[in-house]
Amino acid sequence: MIKPNDIQSSNTSETESPVLDWDKIVHKNVRTNDNQAVGSIVAVDTDSIVITSQGARHEYSVPKSSVESYNGAEVFLNFPAGHLERFKV
Repeated sequence: MIKPNDIQSSNTSETESPVLDWDKIVHKNVRTNDNQAVGSIVAVDTDSIVITSQGARHEYSVPKSSVESYNGAEVFLNFPAGHLERFKV
């Protein structure tokens, strides 16, 4: 069950994270800010999240600072799908 404290919007201050518990976003789907589905989160480390594309064809290590928001079901990044390649592992 999603609790109100697990969800934050991008209207947070710079010191607040859009995700309160990073471990809860593992296995959540990811979308870019142009609403493109890019895959799902498979791991979280100190400074980044690891995303694999559908079919695990590609893997990306995206900085946590690129996470714009989390609505309890999906994680939204603050850049368009075309910029994802720069984070390819």
